[in-house]
Amino acid sequence: MRRWVLLLILGLVAPALPAGALERLPTALHLHSNLSTGDFGLDDLAKMAERQGTEALLISENYLLKIQYGLPPFRALTRVSYEERAVLTSGIDAYLASVAEARRRHPRLLFIPGVEVVPHFYWTGSPWVLTLHNIQKNLLIFGITDPEMLAALPAIGNPRAQGYAWQSAADAAPVALLIPGLALLLRTWPRRRRIAGTVIVIRRRAWLTGALLVAVAVIALARGWPFSVDRYSPWKDHGMAPYQALIDHAERLGGSVIWSFPEASDLGERAVGPLHVAWRTNPYPDDLLRTARYTAFGGLYEQPIRVVEPGGLWDRLLGEYAAGERSRPAWAVGESGFHGLGAGKRVGTVQTVFLVEQRSEAGVLDALRRGRLYALQRTAEAALTLVDFSIVTPRGTARPGETLRLPPGTPLEIRIALGAGGAEALPVRLSLVRNGAVVEAWAGQTPFETVHRESAGGRPAVYRLDVRSTVPHRLLTSPIFIVVDS
Repeated sequence: MRRWVLLLILGLVAPALPAGALERLPTALHLHSNLSTGDFGLDDLAKMAERQGTEALLISENYLLKIQYGLPPFRALTRVSYEERAVLTSGIDAYLASVAEARRRHPRLLFIPGVEVVPHFYWTGSPWVLTLHNIQKNLLIFGITDPEMLAALPAIGNPRAQGYAWQSAADAAPVALLIPGLALLLRTWPRRRRIAGTVIVIRRRAWLTGALLVAVAVIALARGWPFSVDRYSPWKDHGMAPYQALIDHAERLGGSVIWSFPEASDLGERAVGPLHVAWRTNPYPDDLLRTARYTAFGGLYEQPIRVVEPGGLWDRLLGEYAAGERSRPAWAVGESGFHGLGAGKRVGTVQTVFLVEQRSEAGVLDALRRGRLYALQRTAEAALTLVDFSIVTPRGTARPGETLRLPPGTPLEIRIALGAGGAEALPVRLSLVRNGAVVEAWAGQTPFETVHRESAGGRPAVYRLDVRSTVPHRLLTSPIFIVVDS
């Protein structure tokens, strides 16, 4: 009886809890359709999402999947390419139009177009034993919908983002063979032959040599034109420079950038005759510290994640922001990475729940930028629900993604309330994390409500909530920041 009374109370206060009557919008973030490397069309994804209770889809089709290798010094002439379907090659306009059509066919579901970009990859090894690095070290970009701007992102292999370097001169050099080749074909060469005591002069052309030189020149021109190359060549590791360049470019255009799957790895190899090619993308959580001004990172997905553990790398990032060492915080989102039904993947079992002022593309993107969200891992049948996570003070109230400026000693009342959608009750273990340390923990079952009280200290503080239930249930809130006035 007590549980049902508490559930009734939570149901009555829930609509008013998110700041400004914000609405929860369960979203599947990072999905691929058959417009790039996914197995299903947009309509199929919509039906799966609606069955799961997912109300928005942040589509992130592959931007450009084009891998090339060429032998030095004439890399364009000797280039071998492998390419998979992606929206840049099939057409940005066609992609945006397809998403708009799906939005019209499914008006109850929000479709938001985005892209998954490979900023850089590089090769090591000999021509016979090669390793391709970082082909799965990618960034998700949302909020750029102008086709011209979207088509010019600085991704490796994108002709519209290329320039000229010494490699351009090396690739163009074989075209110069056209001159001697034509000379050999056009000019005749005398040859004297003695027949029956008579000397005969025969004029002949160097057809074979001339034709070979012309052919090489024409092939070099066709394969290399316009002889532009990537700013960050695929023949060396450029560190974080290509990634930061893309982050800054997208940010200038008003886009939001998400580091994708920072702790996932991708390994494989293939042999074709004597040629052996391997590909390797190692986990890259430290790159979250080595780059700046991105919006978020994949913080929950279908494998154990160390970055978001209390005292881990995420808390370090948040602490740097609170101390003024970073210009913006990084939010943890639930990242789906859905291509198809293999490996137990389902649409909606990993979600980002946005707290939106309006159910629109603009409303979702605004919530993403502000950190008005929580990351959620759930089953098809049940999900944890964040009813309230707020810090209430005499000077005001803050909720996920927000900041309060307070004098030292201000009393803080941290309110926490959880529910469970689709289930009568779920067991929960809650950790309130302050500046990377667990300051209080609780265990119970949903519906759950508690209050933690303390006072603002003498330095900035970052509060977040980490909730766990039976596997795979987990909920991570965006942080709330307390800035102490001097």
